[in-house]
Amino acid sequence: MFTGIIESVGQITSLNSKQGDFEIKIKYQSSCLNDISLGDSISVNGICLTVKKFNKNFMYFDLSNETISRISELRVGEMVNLESSLRINSKISGHFVFGHIDGIAKLTRKDIKSRSEEWTVKPPKKLMKYISEKGSISINGVSLTVNSVQENSFKINLIPYTLEHTTLKNFNIGNKMNIEVDMLARYVETILKKT
Repeated sequence: MFTGIIESVGQITSLNSKQGDFEIKIKYQSSCLNDISLGDSISVNGICLTVKKFNKNFMYFDLSNETISRISELRVGEMVNLESSLRINSKISGHFVFGHIDGIAKLTRKDIKSRSEEWTVKPPKKLMKYISEKGSISINGVSLTVNSVQENSFKINLIPYTLEHTTLKNFNIGNKMNIEVDMLARYVETILKKT
């Protein structure tokens, strides 16, 4: 489990197919992600991955075909958002993010508002019922608040700090992103179905 508060930005240096699955190698700053151990969960662009080996410069993860089929395309050279898993005594500054990608959304509009940016994002239609005004959403692992909801899209605001400290500053109209809806919305739906 994560909070959606990005600790560091890394770079994919290789992505290799291995016996039907994939191995991804990411260069990272050990000073930003300390206390990493084998088997730890790390959020990579919002995807919960398990550390299979690491050193002070690189981390390695396995990705199954199932994971690859559900996320936006990963490319060698791409910068990715990184967050280590939540610890019991950690401060929760964002919201509970599980690292289970619900779908791929597209940036359809970007408006500059002073030093911030307002984005219009189009998710898969089936996810719209989980997205509510002032609710939480994770985009490429970043915890964000939904400003408003339209029929087939929603708007978010990115403050200068978020743009400076995540890969979202590199996004352009048409780019795709991993999204995870707020798990509380899913629980509410499950409860309502059972009553």
